[in-house]
Amino acid sequence: RSKKLVMSGDHRQLPPTIVSEKAKPVLSFTLFERLSKVVKPYMLRIQYRMNEKLVEFPNRMFYQGKLITHESVRNITLEDLGIENGDAILDPKNVLIFIDTSKLCGHYESQKYGSTSRYNLLEAEIVERIVSKFLSKGLKAEDMGVITPYDDQVELIREKIGKWEVQISSVDGFQGKEKELIIISFVRSNVESEIGFLDDVRRLNVSLTRAKRKLICVGDSETLSSNETLRRFIEHVKSRGLYVSKNRILDLPDRSSKIL
Repeated sequence: RSKKLVMSGDHRQLPPTIVSEKAKPVLSFTLFERLSKVVKPYMLRIQYRMNEKLVEFPNRMFYQGKLITHESVRNITLEDLGIENGDAILDPKNVLIFIDTSKLCGHYESQKYGSTSRYNLLEAEIVERIVSKFLSKGLKAEDMGVITPYDDQVELIREKIGKWEVQISSVDGFQGKEKELIIISFVRSNVESEIGFLDDVRRLNVSLTRAKRKLICVGDSETLSSNETLRRFIEHVKSRGLYVSKNRILDLPDRSSKIL
């Protein structure tokens, strides 16, 4: 029997997957969370992963503003890797980008027959073009990652860009990993503003904290804003990052002006 036990982790990110429905009421509140309520935790405050602009929102929303960015990563961008300014998406200075698909005509999420998952063809096409842009500018496929919450979207994006060997994974599969450039496809886009398990803010925290030098998010702001944390994130990008209200990658009509 040891005299001391040290547990390290982050209960603000995704917990272990619980398969048993009977066990969920007990195990959904993890041992780490239980102990953090009765034992004074020690927080490692210095982060060595990402540009300080990328950590601003997660720091404020999930960590009470306690995180400090180390000098060695404070201003890192893709320019350090030889990526030069092309357009607004490529520009290394734009480290945080949200591409809003909410005004694009007739492009919503879809669902396969018999599947509980979702996919979004428009977002997959946008991801494909973004990846193609950066590859053409010399960014290595191994330095890019695509995160999406739905397995059917993972499969669709792999069909489109799998030949480039860019890592494409669910949020759960990307936990603990990092890439120089991360692209997030949120998938959900519907008139009911339903977002499913995107409502779990821990999933958002994991997604937003995988990128080192640049984060590009693709999503429907109208649907996503039904969640308060996601709404605040979109507002944060509008004030601190690059918010693309009309898609500059695909030439598609405004949803409000034309119905297909």
